[in-house]
Amino acid sequence: MIKNLDIDNFIEKNLKTEEDIKEWLTITLDDYIQDSDFESFFKALEYAVKAKTTISKISNSTKISRSNLYKMFKSEQSPQFETVMKVLKELGYTLKVA
Repeated sequence: MIKNLDIDNFIEKNLKTEEDIKEWLTITLDDYIQDSDFESFFKALEYAVKAKTTISKISNSTKISRSNLYKMFKSEQSPQFETVMKVLKELGYTLKVA
């Protein structure tokens, strides 16, 4: 589980490039498929958001309230699949089945 990571330090050291972010999301999505820990995958998505942009900008562009995004990233509210897809799309990613 990635809850205990120092997010700023992790992003600075590990999510420097577009390829780093894609690989990070791919690995955490694969982990989710294996262990069904959606909370960890969604936390990884938060890291990707913070590495590329801000939660406020994602909120504005997806029309998902910032407070709802924060609640989801803090595991206080469960995101819907549509929310995940909107955030991925806004980051410039797609979800593929292989």
